[in-house]
Amino acid sequence: MSIADIQARALSKQGRTAQGARSAYFAAADKARREADLKAEGFVIPFSEWLGHNNGPDWLDGVRYIAYCWRKAHEKVWAAPSQEIGVRRARKAAALGMSYRDYVLEIIERGRYPQGSAS
Repeated sequence: MSIADIQARALSKQGRTAQGARSAYFAAADKARREADLKAEGFVIPFSEWLGHNNGPDWLDGVRYIAYCWRKAHEKVWAAPSQEIGVRRARKAAALGMSYRDYVLEIIERGRYPQGSAS
């Protein structure tokens, strides 16, 4: 047991944990669990974790990638349209008594162009 493990254990017994120690502990435990599962299935774990590594993100940690995809999709959807489309949308939104943003949000969410009331 390393000195860092002993200190973390002592702090946890006092009801305090070092900042980031809890998340680091769970990340290490999750990695150990994944390695044990792979070994149980018969996969060979390389001696070095850097063997064959291209320094890219961890494939099993997709949270950052999913956030990146959502951010890029949001930027693409809300990108400024051409001047002609923007003017046309603004005029239609004003005619319907909506704001430009609400009009565009209606198009994005429902995939249809808002129409006047049918009554």
